[in-house]
Amino acid sequence: MRTLRQLHPVRLLIALIVVLALPAGLRPAAARAATAPALAGVPHYSLPLAAQESLYFYDAQKSGPARTLGDQPLDWRGDSEPTDACVPLKPMSSTVPNGVNMSAAFIAANTSVLDPGGAGCVDLSGGYHDAGDHVKFGLPQSYSAAELGMGMYEFPQAYQATGTWAHGLDIMKWFSDYFLRSTFLNPSGQVVAFAYQVGEGSVDHDYWGPSELQSATLYPRPAYFATAETPAADQAASAAAALTVESLLTKSSDAAYSAKALQYAEALYAFSRAHPGTGYSGGFYNSSGYADKEAWAATWLYLATGTTSYLTDITATNTAGAYTGYLGSIVATTANTWQNIWVMSWDARWGGVFSLLDPLVQGNTAVPAALQQQIHYFDKWQVQYWSHVPHDNASDTSFIAQTPAGFSYLTTWGSARYNTAAQFEALTYRRNFPDDTQSTAFSDWAMGQMNYVMGDNPAKTSYIVGFGSTTPGVGAQVGGSAVAVSHPHHGDAQGSLTNSQDNPATDRHILWGALVGGPSSTDQPDDVTTDFVLNEVAIDYNAGMVGALLGLYQYYGQSQPMTAFTPPKGAAETPYYATAVLNQDTDQGTQLTVTVNNTASLPPHQESDLSARVYFDISSLHKQGQGIDAISTPVYYDAASQIDGRATAVSAPVQWGDANSCLYYVTLDWTGDRIGLPPSRAFEFGINAAQGPGYTSYWSSAASPSLTGLAAGTYAATPDPNIPVYANGVLAYGSEPSKTLDESCAPSTGGGPGAGTAALTAQYETSATAASTSTISNQIQLADTGTDAVPLSAVTVRYWFTENGTQPLSYACDYAPVGCANITGTFGTVSPTRTGADHYLQLSFSAGAGSVGPGLLTGGIQSRIHQSDYSAMTQTDDYSFNAADTAFTANPHITVYYNGALIYGSEP
Repeated sequence: MRTLRQLHPVRLLIALIVVLALPAGLRPAAARAATAPALAGVPHYSLPLAAQESLYFYDAQKSGPARTLGDQPLDWRGDSEPTDACVPLKPMSSTVPNGVNMSAAFIAANTSVLDPGGAGCVDLSGGYHDAGDHVKFGLPQSYSAAELGMGMYEFPQAYQATGTWAHGLDIMKWFSDYFLRSTFLNPSGQVVAFAYQVGEGSVDHDYWGPSELQSATLYPRPAYFATAETPAADQAASAAAALTVESLLTKSSDAAYSAKALQYAEALYAFSRAHPGTGYSGGFYNSSGYADKEAWAATWLYLATGTTSYLTDITATNTAGAYTGYLGSIVATTANTWQNIWVMSWDARWGGVFSLLDPLVQGNTAVPAALQQQIHYFDKWQVQYWSHVPHDNASDTSFIAQTPAGFSYLTTWGSARYNTAAQFEALTYRRNFPDDTQSTAFSDWAMGQMNYVMGDNPAKTSYIVGFGSTTPGVGAQVGGSAVAVSHPHHGDAQGSLTNSQDNPATDRHILWGALVGGPSSTDQPDDVTTDFVLNEVAIDYNAGMVGALLGLYQYYGQSQPMTAFTPPKGAAETPYYATAVLNQDTDQGTQLTVTVNNTASLPPHQESDLSARVYFDISSLHKQGQGIDAISTPVYYDAASQIDGRATAVSAPVQWGDANSCLYYVTLDWTGDRIGLPPSRAFEFGINAAQGPGYTSYWSSAASPSLTGLAAGTYAATPDPNIPVYANGVLAYGSEPSKTLDESCAPSTGGGPGAGTAALTAQYETSATAASTSTISNQIQLADTGTDAVPLSAVTVRYWFTENGTQPLSYACDYAPVGCANITGTFGTVSPTRTGADHYLQLSFSAGAGSVGPGLLTGGIQSRIHQSDYSAMTQTDDYSFNAADTAFTANPHITVYYNGALIYGSEP
């Protein structure tokens, strides 16, 4: 997500301006009353469907082994970030980029707590990806957990009625399990370290694609811990709040887990107070402070335990009446007025603090009346400011700016996120103060704003992905005619395999229920992937919206038809296939490039056992007496070898069918090569044929099944059904040819003279015509005068001569078209001697010599015979010698045998 590195620093800037909380009189002009049409306070769209969809966004954001653990309902999400399960306990450095921010001395001093099993690493698996990227950032994650849980705490009946309670608990537990796993307590129950961030924004955002395929080597994932030497009170307190919410939600269903969550929450809160300071974010989600996060945690802990000290931490004063607790960071005393326009968010927590704290202190005799009034003012004023419901002080006309269509608008970046969080606060106010005459007006405002988000806006756009009138499977249930945004700024949903936000043009998956950034200040959407301002999604965006949807259902949706949404399965896909390109095709052979592809998206994953077969037909060679031994498969380019350092294996040709078959195949094997990104591996090789008799080439690719269509470029970018691909040895795509497609390559059977199955003639040419010579030099070639090809391995040839000496004889083959390596020369003794012969030279052939086809020649075999001392030998009395044959001439004094039977010539 390359563009996101620009995203969060802007959020940070906005937060640091502390438009977050402005004293009266310092409000910007844009925040004054604006005239805009009132939005309807009745639901125009299905609240149950929207609520059900919205939780599935969190499933899309799950990091770690959710699929392996059976906790991933989306078929397009698999396990991700496996290295998070073992982050090295080594200080991060250029040589250990995926290490931790703890010093070696700290690690050594606390190894018994950090690594009691001696693994040398810590398990930080689980948790949630932040936005369209794959970093697990601290503040937005812990805020999202607490805000989402607050919606369950405030509106449990709505969750139960819409069938989302169990799903909500599952989402919350994935948060909490991660926080617990990331918190390291000593035997006394005190926090030694808390891991709040895994991954590095500036590194991760250079990657755009499925998290399942992201390389931890190319994109290291270091971990950042809050410790005594690296304080991060904001991070620890924010996680304490989230775990406290989980404790409340699970108290009746899982008492043991609830108790553990509360134990860890209290320890984290105590740790944050003991070690003040703000944590690291690498320029993303920098915190503006920690007092509000500690107040947020203290409020939840007070609610969960009733322990007065938590409330005192917020409201404590000195003898002069000045606040010394967390409230002192925003006001001096109860006499001060403070007006908070920045709604609850990942950084600003005061809106949530007062929304939660207000009903806890009202009527509480332990809380001074002035303090009760002040907290109620802070809570209510903010809801009035956002909703344009008149302030209690009629002279106060300060309200948030609105778009021309009436959408309350805080800032361009994530406008819908802030708006829906404000809706949630308004609905929470109605729940806690139902007798307030303005509470219904607050919730009516929230309903109108949500209608806008769902499609009641000038662009008729639903800002919730997958919630639109044209969305497959749900359109009829949505209500209205709005069309949902479909290009959220989200790497997993788009599913690019080229690290490009422009490819593919259409997202591979629907990011069900995700709230995108929102409209511009003039009510305009920008539904393009690259717009990370208006079309980004994030876990903190959905957190307030989910609570608002359930609150709206509580007050406005119970008469609506109930839905039962579950994400539909993805359409059947072709995850593994081959494409092929013809590079060269001649009578000497075919050169082609076969590219194996893994484009699996249900879910994406690396595949390490892919292979493909290329089927070819040798009938053109067989007709000319050549066999499979004439075929070679040289490799010209192997992408896997360059990308992964693992060469692709090419098998020897295998006959397809029975002994009569002309079809063979070679297997291209990528076993052990983890193909994922890039999603393909190209392999260029040849199916080349040796020259046949007479130095002629006879290869033709015309009948080869796997070469069909390549000349026309048919399968250059389209899956090739003629090159079958196998995953784990099982056919995954394509088809194998019939085993009886070409049965014209029956082997020759041979036989004796007159059999008609091996009709060979020996032709002879002498190189040395002198009567006496130290070396007998000649050429012998065989001509097939029959109708069948003859395998040379069944043939022997004898040249008859007299030695005229007693020294050992030697033979040399100087050249042969069938290859001297395929020819063996041996000498036999003729006893008793015959006229013209006391020895013979016998030539025999290996299978590599191939066959000689009908009407064809083997080509001349250049041979030399001599005695070891090169003594002179007389040729004129040799049976097979003929001085007149200075060009190839049939020589019946040279005998030819087939399977040991004489088929040509006469022995002396």
